Amino acid sequence: MGEVPRVRTSKVRAVECDYTPMYKEMTQADKSPPTLAALEQVLREHWGFSAFRPSQVPVVLSGASGGDTLAILPTGGGKSICYQIPGLVRGGICLVISPLVALMADQVQGLRARGIAADALTSGLRKGEAERILDNARFGPGGFLFVAPERLSQPDFQAACQAMDVRTIAVDEAHCVSQWGHAFRADYLHVGKLRNWHPQAGWIALTATATEKVADDIEQLLGMVRPHRIRVGMRRPNLAFAVHQVPDRHAAIVDWGHRLEGSAILYVRTRRESEAMAAMLCAHGFSAAPYHAGMSRADRDDHQSRWISGSLGILACTTAFGMGIDKPDVRHIAHAHIPESPEGYIQEAGRAGRDGLKAKAVLFADPTAVSDAEGHVARQWPSPETIRAVLQALSNQLALAQGAVMEDPQEVWIAPLADKPGCTLQQARKSLDLMARAGWLDLHPVRSTTCVKWLHDPISMVERPPEVGSDGRILAALLARHGREKRPGWTLDSSAVFAQAGCSENAGWQHLKRLAELSIIAIASPTERVSVQFKSARPSASTARVPAAILEDRKRDSLERWEFMKSYLASEGCRAQFLESLFDADAAAPCGICDRCAPPSPPTEQEIEVWIGQRISFAELQRLVPSEHRTEVRDTLEQWRAQGKVSWKDGMVFKVPEHN
Repeated sequence: MGEVPRVRTSKVRAVECDYTPMYKEMTQADKSPPTLAALEQVLREHWGFSAFRPSQVPVVLSGASGGDTLAILPTGGGKSICYQIPGLVRGGICLVISPLVALMADQVQGLRARGIAADALTSGLRKGEAERILDNARFGPGGFLFVAPERLSQPDFQAACQAMDVRTIAVDEAHCVSQWGHAFRADYLHVGKLRNWHPQAGWIALTATATEKVADDIEQLLGMVRPHRIRVGMRRPNLAFAVHQVPDRHAAIVDWGHRLEGSAILYVRTRRESEAMAAMLCAHGFSAAPYHAGMSRADRDDHQSRWISGSLGILACTTAFGMGIDKPDVRHIAHAHIPESPEGYIQEAGRAGRDGLKAKAVLFADPTAVSDAEGHVARQWPSPETIRAVLQALSNQLALAQGAVMEDPQEVWIAPLADKPGCTLQQARKSLDLMARAGWLDLHPVRSTTCVKWLHDPISMVERPPEVGSDGRILAALLARHGREKRPGWTLDSSAVFAQAGCSENAGWQHLKRLAELSIIAIASPTERVSVQFKSARPSASTARVPAAILEDRKRDSLERWEFMKSYLASEGCRAQFLESLFDADAAAPCGICDRCAPPSPPTEQEIEVWIGQRISFAELQRLVPSEHRTEVRDTLEQWRAQGKVSWKDGMVFKVPEHN
């Protein structure tokens, strides 16, 4: 690609016109682009704000003009306004491609609260409801229609969409389009077909993180025409970054908990760590709870709502949490592991301080942190042999012979694909992704339901119930409803099963979890299943080869990301500047607030004396002393003890009274 024109706030010039409300009969071709004043009028009228943020101005002006726009704005930079204002002003349908059901629901609710027509097509809708939404979009006065990218491959939607008056297309989390983005999703590759369906529509692609390579890829894959690329620096002047090298990250996280003021998120790598960290924090008296994709939706929703309301202080969560969560007053983000992707780290850290007040993002690294992360990076990619083994396991699960053709997509469970090859779930997922990149098959998400399989003959369990203690009532309810199930798996109607068993939803999920641990049933959430269709005849598992470039290029790309994060840990300069260097060679001045720009000062001897007072515990004193200066303070105390000024016993430090 040639040089892509950039648009900076200072260079944007508006053309005068009148603001026209959104009605379907409005002909955009007859209108000039609206002025900034006209757009601010819409902002005041529907959102109640008097002016846009400076970073939003060039995006809304470009989007309202109908041109193609790629906006790279920092997390919490108000991206939704950047497509909602242009979509409202341009009229007709504004089609929004969004990756998360929860995110779509929040946006629809927000627009409707402002008197703006909005709907979302999600996987949980009944057929009649989906048809009503499509009819409204085709024949109604216009509005916002939110869809997930996989919807674009469905024939019913394709026919309806091509008949809509789509004037604006917004692509949220646009880095998912790029195969070089840190969170590539194969379904986003279908988004470009909208260009053929609606050639006159203006496009607005939005993301918080995109390198120049990723930005070029987004513009090419979406077929953008003379795009305005608007990049706003990722820095937020209220967010301070820090890296703490600690001997024990668990103790450091407890110490961090004692220093918190306001809401906090603790990111961990695995579901098990999410549970363990939350339990550890609770044991030390903190208000904390886990959040990960393996929990029931009821528990996730409960923990999230309590955290948003402020009744829960800390969420210990995997990266399943955060995207689309509207909580501006998060004061602290901590990572108990080293993220392998700088883009992912920046997005997660950027969830703090969206209200503009002081916030901090700290990364804890103990002596094993780097080796643990390096091992994770090395293990995430499957070998060619593993890919072929997963292909065979997939074929076995589908009961699909070599050379056979699939007429329709079929749902498969991911965990069994890893069993026979003896690989990790991540390697099985990566194998499917690489097969899709190689053009062997198409992958699609599944319905947002939980599925269950029997791992033992249910009829024999009806005749001779196993000893499962208090879990027996749930087992009895499952056997009563599905004891003669002919299908290998079925959709769980949890409310009906729990009602039949006479237990609460929370208790019911705990019973199901224990039955799974006893290998009586297997449970798969939507993230643990996928819909698959081979594009042509099923290839041979013994001879199929993913092109080396596809696998090796991705390995090299992930390794480069990891090397950047390692360098971030050891960087002597401004943390914000270093992170910015990934996206923009012209980094701004040092931030002045990170741990490199403004390291904490060592406590004076007078401060230490005040802290000790008459008596203080070692644990409490440690919490008062910045981690960088604890060795110095211990040396001072040792010196004072040698001089007879202080003493300690049973974990307490106290002054020795002076004798006249």
